Amino acid sequence: MKRLTALLLTLLLLLSVLPAQAAKSKSTPTPAPLEIQTEVIQEVPEQIQQVLDQAYEELIAGDGLELKKRNKYTDWNGSHTGYGWCGGFITWCMLQHDVPMQKKNDIKAGEVPGVVHVKEAGVGKLVTGYQKMYRTTMIPQKGFIAVFGNQMSKYGISGLYHVGLVYDVEKLSDTRYRITTIEGNVSSPGYEDGHKKATHTIRMFVRDYDMSAEKKNNITLVPEEERTRQESSIFSYQYTYNNKTLYINMFLMPWNPNE
Repeated sequence: MKRLTALLLTLLLLLSVLPAQAAKSKSTPTPAPLEIQTEVIQEVPEQIQQVLDQAYEELIAGDGLELKKRNKYTDWNGSHTGYGWCGGFITWCMLQHDVPMQKKNDIKAGEVPGVVHVKEAGVGKLVTGYQKMYRTTMIPQKGFIAVFGNQMSKYGISGLYHVGLVYDVEKLSDTRYRITTIEGNVSSPGYEDGHKKATHTIRMFVRDYDMSAEKKNNITLVPEEERTRQESSIFSYQYTYNNKTLYINMFLMPWNPNE
């Protein structure tokens, strides 16, 4: 009888401990995307405008030419071999104008005020850092970072595939926007002006985005009758990498319109 009583007490103790252990094992939930002002704000913080100007200067100076896998956009974090530098390009532009930043592992979870960036190059690391600061949204603004997913990458479905700096935004309707981005480490098909096909270069893109659409369909091409610029080695209305399976996963917020 004493042995049975001891066994029952042990079982009750285990049952009381298991729920607490299960709660501890759960990861910290990802903060929901912020609901910020949906109107386009043209007057962005001065540092952010400087970053946008810097990105544009790099676009013009690059002239659609091929860069090596290791370049000035990768060297800032000590890489000796280079890497896919779409995020490295954005962080390099931020570094040129002393935007406050920390590496993702040094960021404490919670809201961070003012202009701020995550000192990383990898897409996943950038997203994790911004999520820790509660700075993700589905609403675009100038100076935000567009995070692209890809439904059919060579690695399978990838929600964190590529990033680009939002250079300009035009609101088309309540939920639709025309977004201009400057993106590093993208391909150029080559043009009759003498530019050869390039795989690792800087280009500007204009695409239409609908934040109310299903994610996999939230990017569409600008209608041909509304295109006002000629495509070139540095500018396109097409999808990055000529890939029609891209979509907007989220936007990262180096500045907060709610402040």
